[in-house]
Amino acid sequence: MGGTHETRHSAHAGRDHRMSRRTVLTVAAIPFALALALGASSQRLVDRWWPTFPHDRIAASPDGSVTLRDTLKDAKGEHPRVITMRLASARTVTSYQEAPGEDVVPFTLPDGQVMWRFVVRFDVDPDMVVGACTVQVRDARGREFRPGVGYAVPDVLDTPGCTPPGAPGPMAALSKDSVDPPPDPPRPASYERWYAVIMPAGVRPHDLRIWFDTPLYAEFPVTATG
Repeated sequence: MGGTHETRHSAHAGRDHRMSRRTVLTVAAIPFALALALGASSQRLVDRWWPTFPHDRIAASPDGSVTLRDTLKDAKGEHPRVITMRLASARTVTSYQEAPGEDVVPFTLPDGQVMWRFVVRFDVDPDMVVGACTVQVRDARGREFRPGVGYAVPDVLDTPGCTPPGAPGPMAALSKDSVDPPPDPPRPASYERWYAVIMPAGVRPHDLRIWFDTPLYAEFPVTATG
């Protein structure tokens, strides 16, 4: 009987050892499984995010201008779009103007902040749909700043875009049957947009980026005068 008891004890011990070993192996495999799951999830996020992010820089011409050539899609189909852009100037300012000829408005900023004005020249066919754009300023460390005056300029709604204020030109169609009258006033073939960007004092802008439909983007190095 003693032998039988010892045999049963040994069997239980072996089974417990195997169960313990399987538990250890299972626990040890958890981080690896989590890493695989996180990796797959991250890859899915990259697959979705990457095409919607501006990552294809358009080469600049010798004069510093950048010409975007792509296709705009609306309810009526696809339309070619060709826009030439050039950063004309960048400097700090002590008053705000939305565009040339508009009212000069004083502003007040908290200590440690300054306002920059970036002037971009656009050349585009007046009959071409421009569409919405994104403008972004970066410093040498890659920190990003967007145009806008916030509460610095009272009673001013700053709406940064890539068409002249009050003369956006043709708009993208919202339906196949829409018939829009000719733009009034028509958009000029060449015009400037002024972008006000509030930045920390002592931070210098490094480049300015503009994009419409990703992934293409125009990038202009900033030679600051402010």
